[in-house]
Formats: sequence, C-alpha cells, structure tokens
Amino acid sequence: MSPRLIIYIISRIRDEFHRHLNLELKEKGLSPLTTTHADILFALVKKKKAQMQEIAKMINRDKSTLTALVDKLEVLGFVSRTKDSEDQRIVHLELTPKASSARPVLLGISRSLVNNLYRGFTEDEKKELVRLLMKLYQNQNPESAAVMDLLQ
Repeated sequence: MSPRLIIYIISRIRDEFHRHLNLELKEKGLSPLTTTHADILFALVKKKKAQMQEIAKMINRDKSTLTALVDKLEVLGFVSRTKDSEDQRIVHLELTPKASSARPVLLGISRSLVNNLYRGFTEDEKKELVRLLMKLYQNQNPESAAVMDLLQ
C-alpha cells in the first residue's frame, strides 16, 4: 500500500469515527450533541473546571466557534459558565449534574469506539500507532505538544 494514501486513510477513519459517534449519541438519547460537543464535555471531564481559552486550545477550535458550541451546551443543560471573581473577562466552564449523569454513557460510547478501532491490535501495536500518529500531528502542528500535555 502506498504511503501517499495517509491523508485519505486518516480522513476516512475520522469520517467513520464521527459517523459511529453520532449514531451512538442518537441511540443513547444524546442526539442534540455533536462530536465537537462531546469533545468539549470530555475536555471538561479531564479538567473539571477550565477557562474557555483552555478548552478552545484542547479541542483545537477558535474562541468564537467554541462560544457557539458552549452556548448550545448551556441551553441543553450540560455546562455552566461562571466569571472569574478576580477578572470578569475570564469565563470558566464546568459540567452540570446533567452532564455528570451522562458521563458514564459518554465514556461507554468512547470506550466502545476505541475498542472497535483497535480490534486486532496488540498493546505494542496500539502504542506504536499512537506514537507515529503523534509524530505526524506534531509535523503539522509544532504547538501540538502543549495541547497534548493538557489532555493527559
């Protein structure tokens, strides 16, 4: 197989992952959520309480795009915003109890999708694949190391 197919393959994997994720969200009654909404919720699971700009960096979205996504999550009751007590320009995001109760469902969906992606892989192959994909990502985005540190 030609190494030049890398972009095509990665694009197809992403498309299929999003298709499966959207189907799972719909089946579990979370259909108003999109994959990007799920990215925000997973980022907040990691950080508990985070500034908007930090979440934007974690999910690789600009602040204006994030604002529209968070607006919808807030209307749906999944996140709450609070202004920083010392600097009113800073907005913090937190998961609501509704999001916390949906967390096991979201984690189950994530686990299922990841298990499906790795079907037939050994642990060493999984680690090597992630290492190589990170190398590709860092070639495209030198600032990605800082973003990946936020996610771990």
